Amino acid sequence: MKERRRNKFISKSLISNFMKHLFIVRHGNYGMRDLTESGISQIEQIAKDIRRIVGKNYSGYYLLSSTAPRAEQTADIIAKAFGIEQFDKDIRLWTRDGNDLSLKNLEEIDGMIAPHKEKHDIVTIVTHEEVVLSYPRYCLKQLLNIDKQIGYIDKGKGIHLNLERKTYQFLPVR
Repeated sequence: MKERRRNKFISKSLISNFMKHLFIVRHGNYGMRDLTESGISQIEQIAKDIRRIVGKNYSGYYLLSSTAPRAEQTADIIAKAFGIEQFDKDIRLWTRDGNDLSLKNLEEIDGMIAPHKEKHDIVTIVTHEEVVLSYPRYCLKQLLNIDKQIGYIDKGKGIHLNLERKTYQFLPVR
């Protein structure tokens, strides 16, 4: 029971007066290594949706990507849409095994975000199947008190958690 309370505190600590939006995006469609034309189009649409959601009045944008080339290319498209010159990369966002993440893995992602929560309104994570299968549900439960299966998030799609309004929506927005 102590473990559960501690984990809830870690994620709840991500909510601050500054961080208002958390986007978790799965990389776009790709070929052997790089994004395909359709993958590029998917992520350009996601970037437009993020821009429409957050508008122009925000204070800081933190972008974190897996080290896989397809994820870095995805993050680069989003970065360019927001005028971000560089973004962080972390190999822990790419487990390569396709399994759900352990609680330790989920806490590590919290730890990657935590130092940026008070400096940035917007945090975007660009990642892979195993992270988008586990981390959004974990965040919904811990941050928004919503215990719900969210379903499969395919390549070139994502989820937006509005931490101010305590709502979520899928990307691209229809």
